[in-house]
Amino acid sequence: MKDSKNLKKAWKDKIILDLGTDSYKRLFSKTNEDITISPYYTSNKKSLINPEKLLFPKQWDIVNELKCDKTTDLNKQIKSLYKNEIKNLIISNYEDQFIDNSFLFQGNIYFKTDKPVNYNPKFKLLIEPNLNSKEPIDLNKFYQKNFMLNLSSEFFKESGANIVQEIAFILSAGIDYVNKFGNSLFNKISFELIQGNNYFFEIAKIQATRILWSIISKKYGNQIDDCIITAKPTTKNKTKENYNNNIIRATSECMSGILGGCDFIKSIPYDIKFNDQNEFSQRITNNQLLILKNETLIKFVNNSISGSYYITYLIEKLAEKSLKLIKKIEKNGGYFHDQKNQKIFQEILMNHKKEKEQYESGDKVLVGQNKFINA
Repeated sequence: MKDSKNLKKAWKDKIILDLGTDSYKRLFSKTNEDITISPYYTSNKKSLINPEKLLFPKQWDIVNELKCDKTTDLNKQIKSLYKNEIKNLIISNYEDQFIDNSFLFQGNIYFKTDKPVNYNPKFKLLIEPNLNSKEPIDLNKFYQKNFMLNLSSEFFKESGANIVQEIAFILSAGIDYVNKFGNSLFNKISFELIQGNNYFFEIAKIQATRILWSIISKKYGNQIDDCIITAKPTTKNKTKENYNNNIIRATSECMSGILGGCDFIKSIPYDIKFNDQNEFSQRITNNQLLILKNETLIKFVNNSISGSYYITYLIEKLAEKSLKLIKKIEKNGGYFHDQKNQKIFQEILMNHKKEKEQYESGDKVLVGQNKFINA
């Protein structure tokens, strides 16, 4: 019974014997990624995914993004975060605010931008292009050598892309940048993946992205097994009417990022859909991550998903289907070529319409919105 094929057949025969053929067939379903969900799983020796060699960072940490146009005292906010042991910061919408240089020696501060601007060279630059653009950013215009090119899947996720599309599009954008600026750029590319509510799929997504980027970079002669990945909850499923549910949703989405193997975890305020940045909701957001890090003890487990046949199967299928879509995009002329022709948008739109119909029919549940409504 050691042979995987025989073991699979034995499980099938046993379930049919217990339930009957018709009930057995009803146990299978398909996701929007065209992945079959089965009632049982076994190891797959022929898979290109080795469950013993999944790619995990040595540790994960909290990162917080401060928007300069939404704060009156940037140094006070930084000091408050440092006091709570949150020392990885991204500063966006920066406009010449004074920042105490002593912070340089206490944590990691990145300035996020998509435009060439003069920053203190002691701080790190995080270049984050808009992937809804039809052209890549000209990195030659940035004089700083100490920069990271951060590619975010936010546009794809919030527009309605499924997980296969999200992986394929963000990696295809990375390939286009490497093709334009050289394979040494592999060392500077990081990813921000937006976590949705399909818990196990979102865990597998992080690993599928890491594994595919390792395979792609190896083909370019610069293999990267430890690309930096930040995970962040989606805003798409957050609601104004049942805003307390947003805290629970964001927590599970943060956990899927952590268990999947992100380097950094970033959360969002529960009132993001209807309120400006405020101290109260930001405090809850910070405490949410501090509880995950200090009370759940998951920071002490480096690889909790190894040995799960189900998650390994999901990683394998997401990687296979994403790679197939990446090859299709490359054959068409690359990511930005498809953006110009709106092929990326059309792919996303088709899945968005399908998902909308599923929520309207009740096939997908959003608690407090289309089911379990509190009158």
